[in-house]
Amino acid sequence: MAKPGGKRGSAMGTVFWWSPLLLTLVSAVQLQAQPPERACALSNGVGIGDGAHLSCPHTQRTVLDRPYCVHVPAPPTAGLPVVLLVHGYTSSGEELARYLDLDAAVERRRFILVKPNGRADSSGELYWQRAPMASGRDDVEYLTAVIDDVVKAFGADSSRVFVIGHSNGALMANRLACERSARIAAFVSLAGTVEASSCHPAQPVSVLTVHGTKDKYVLYEGGTLQGLGSYRSAAATLAFWAKADGCEGSRTAAKPLSIMCDNAPEAAVFSYEGCPPGIAVEHWMLAGVGHVPNFALPAWPNAVLDFLWAHPKPQK
Repeated sequence: MAKPGGKRGSAMGTVFWWSPLLLTLVSAVQLQAQPPERACALSNGVGIGDGAHLSCPHTQRTVLDRPYCVHVPAPPTAGLPVVLLVHGYTSSGEELARYLDLDAAVERRRFILVKPNGRADSSGELYWQRAPMASGRDDVEYLTAVIDDVVKAFGADSSRVFVIGHSNGALMANRLACERSARIAAFVSLAGTVEASSCHPAQPVSVLTVHGTKDKYVLYEGGTLQGLGSYRSAAATLAFWAKADGCEGSRTAAKPLSIMCDNAPEAAVFSYEGCPPGIAVEHWMLAGVGHVPNFALPAWPNAVLDFLWAHPKPQK
C-alpha cells in the first residue's frame, strides 16, 4: 500500500515507486483513534496515515536485531493460527492492521496478529526489500524468523500460518510464499502481483488475490514499473499461481461477495478448479475500485479470515 496506500504512493517494491507521480497518492486521510467496530475502512477520518503509528500497543519482540509487534488474544492458548501483516511503502504494521480492522478481530476470531515493520529508506519511509541486503540478510529471512519466533514463543499452530500484504507488502507476501511455501499455508495479496520469473514454490500454497479494476498504481491489466519491469495482470497473476499449485481445471465464477462500502458493486469472485486437496486459488475483483479500497467492516476482515481459516496447510 503505501500505507495502506501511503502518503507517497503505494510502492510495490524498493525503488520502483520513487516516481514523482506517486508522491501524490494519499496525502488525504490521517489515522485517528477508532471505535471497535466501523462501518467502512475509510470512514470517520480513518484511513491511510503518514507513518506515525510505529509504536507497539501490544507485545514487542525482537529477532535478527529487529523488533516486531504481536497481538495475542486473552487468555493466550496454544494452537492458535497466525496472521502476518506485510504493510505497504510508507505505511507500518500498525497502520495496516487498523485499516483492515484486524486488531478488532483478534479476540473475536481468536488468532495471533503479527505486525512487523520494513526497513527505512533514505527518506525514513518504511518498505520491504526484495533483494538481499549488503549484510547478507534480507526481509524474507527476517519475516521467516518472525514466523518461527511466534510459533515457538506462543505455541501457535504451524499448519495455520497466514500472510496478508498490500501493494509493496503484497509483492513481499507473494515472494514469501514463493520462497517459504513449506511454512505458509495461505496468503492474501491486495493490490499486488507476483514476480513469476523468480517464483518457484516447493509446495502448493493457497492464494487469494484482491484487486481494484481502477487501481492507478498497480494496474489491474498489468503494466511496467521502474525497477520491476513488466508485471502481470491480475488474471495472469492468478493463472500463475494456479499452475504453480498444480490446479488442472479452468477458472470459474462463484457467488459475489458484499465487502465494499460507498455503494460499490459486490466483489466478483473467481477461482480455479482441479487444485490439489486443501488448496485454493481465488480472486476477488473490485469493479471501479482503486488502490486503497474502502472495505465494509467487519464484512471484509470476516471474509478474508474465513478464506484463510478454510485453508490450513494440507496434511501429507
